[in-house]
Amino acid sequence: MKIKKTLRFYLIITLALCYFPSFAQDSEISWYSSVGLSVGNSAGSTFSRTSYPSIEFGGMKKSTSVGLVLGRSNFADFNKSSASDYWYELKAAISFPIGSASGYALAGIGSYFSTQRAFIEYGLGASYMLNDNWGIFTQASNWDNFWYVTPGLTYNF
Repeated sequence: MKIKKTLRFYLIITLALCYFPSFAQDSEISWYSSVGLSVGNSAGSTFSRTSYPSIEFGGMKKSTSVGLVLGRSNFADFNKSSASDYWYELKAAISFPIGSASGYALAGIGSYFSTQRAFIEYGLGASYMLNDNWGIFTQASNWDNFWYVTPGLTYNF
């Protein structure tokens, strides 16, 4: 158990050292909020058991973004929620242009509110800005050893 805590600590420090220094440079930070619905291959065969809604708040500077994600484990038994149904994650991404859209690579670390166990996420995605404020995205990521496809909507402040 001590090894997992140590690895989690070093992963958080690595993310911070890799991504936060770009925020200390001269360019302006743009803030965003996103909502997404991750649909995966986790246990259960119904949409309500394999779908994970989330909301993310973060900042982007040049091609680097860092966000805090809050979400629910699934839609099953939604009216009987407990802390074990909710999770948080610190996520970082680096984007690159693909024609009129953008691609991105992401990595994150998080935990459920009721546990000491950490999970990691990594994957790739694509986004497209509909106008100056609204955008859409889709990503494929491995989250806690399961694969998910997440479509979503982003608002840039």
